[in-house]
Order: sequence, then C-alpha cells, then structure tokens
Amino acid sequence: MMRLTDMNEFDAVIARAKPIIYTAVARHRTEGLPLTWRLIHSIEDEVLAELNSSKDLQPAYINLIKHSGVFKYPLNDEQVDFGESSAIACAFSMIYEAYHRI
Repeated sequence: MMRLTDMNEFDAVIARAKPIIYTAVARHRTEGLPLTWRLIHSIEDEVLAELNSSKDLQPAYINLIKHSGVFKYPLNDEQVDFGESSAIACAFSMIYEAYHRI
C-alpha cells in the first residue's frame, strides 16, 4: 500500500526514469526532431513501459510521474509550449528539461 511518506520508492522511480528519458531524448535529438506534443507523449509512453517492465518498482509510484487527465495536453505536431504553467506532469517536465539540455 502506498503512503505519502514512502518517498524512497518515488525517488527510485525518478532515478530509474532519468537515464531512460536521456536515452530516448538523445535518440530523437540526433534525428533532429523538434519536441512536439506527439513526441513528448511518445517518449512518456516509452519511459512508462520500461519502468513498468521492471519487477522492483511499484506501479502506483510509476503512475505518479505520468500526466493525468486533469490537464488536457494536446496530441499533435505543434512544438511543446507549457506557457506560464507551473503545474506540469513530472515525466513531461523531465523530458522537456532533457530535450533542451541535450
């Protein structure tokens, strides 16, 4: 059962997600692709699939980093722009940061 105080498990998910995100982002950056909404969704799906395939991470914690239905992110080929939003899904934030750092 997940407790809000179980941050070590959440930290483990974040730590495991970072290299997966870096690898996916590096592959797309090498192809010269801009970060579109469709691509950020695709990278997030790739990251979540890999995290979910590991047997030592709890799905409840993995689900904490994915975007929820609360925010209606587009699914199109326009470049990602979060505007002035300060509430960005964790995985999207990590992907966006990696895409602009690499």
